[in-house]
Amino acid sequence: MPDAHAHRGVERVDRVLDLVARSTEPPTLTEISRSLGLPRSTAADVLRELRARGYLRLVGRGHVLGRRLQVLGLLAGSGPPSPVEHDRLEELSRLARAPVASAVLVGGEVLYLDHAGPRAPARLQAVADEHRPRPALRTAAGRLLLAFAGDAERASVLRAVAADDPEAVAAFERERPAIERARLARSDGLADPSIRAIAVPVVEDRQVTAALVLFGPRPRTPGAPAPSAQLALERAAARVAAAL
Repeated sequence: MPDAHAHRGVERVDRVLDLVARSTEPPTLTEISRSLGLPRSTAADVLRELRARGYLRLVGRGHVLGRRLQVLGLLAGSGPPSPVEHDRLEELSRLARAPVASAVLVGGEVLYLDHAGPRAPARLQAVADEHRPRPALRTAAGRLLLAFAGDAERASVLRAVAADDPEAVAAFERERPAIERARLARSDGLADPSIRAIAVPVVEDRQVTAALVLFGPRPRTPGAPAPSAQLALERAAARVAAAL
């Protein structure tokens, strides 16, 4: 027998997404509850789940559509919803002389939408090719995008991560002011012990909406002097940031 509760849940999700998509101003919890005739607690539960999955995100106290629907279109073969066209990504990769990927924050995870340039190591290339989700605080892109996210969105992601990895949250909070000042973030072996990554912001309408990530090798010995490849990656990231 069909589950009536499940049907109601799907209907509520559909109505919330439809309302947010049609709204000229990001609707708040109160406005969504009132407009859809939902109890405030029910609306709060639906919105919390949709934000956690990346279907919605907070701007101030209001809600706007997140990247999840676009990413699902990408996975279905509808074309990458990348804020940077592929030809432009190729151009930036040639400028950097390094692999460059575009990435977005979806809930508490990072997804790579497109990539260009030299092939990265196979284990890393598969993450980009297959659009595998990565924990935000383990990636340069996630750290950058969280630093420039709205306060409510960032707090929601960090609360979820803190339950399992409080040290990662504490480290990010210590580094966030430096990320904001420099307008770039680094992942020095966080996601892969042999890979160093630098992320620079993509800005649309004065908001950071995505990141471009450059990848390079990491020194095998902790504390070793920065090799020429590492310095070259830093310079490459600076060139890409200037070109954007």
